[in-house]
Amino acid sequence: MKTKKIEKTVTKAGVIMLCLMTLIGILGVFDMVCNLDIFPTAAGKNAFTIFSLILCVLVLSCVMVATMLNIPRIANSIEELAERYTTL
Repeated sequence: MKTKKIEKTVTKAGVIMLCLMTLIGILGVFDMVCNLDIFPTAAGKNAFTIFSLILCVLVLSCVMVATMLNIPRIANSIEELAERYTTL
């Protein structure tokens, strides 16, 4: 698989999980503020917390993978900038 395709896939997955995590967070805050008991039992609230934490770890992993795949591009950009400004 090409690096660009992996990066694109990881970025899409990260954005989707981030949107899902945002939706779950909004739902959780709305549940606490309005006392709707969307998650009525303690087990439901624990499952909500665990699922949110897993999503958070996965989103951070996606960001790290995307960053690692872009390190050569970042290094080349820095090198070009250094060459451009040292010749002035």
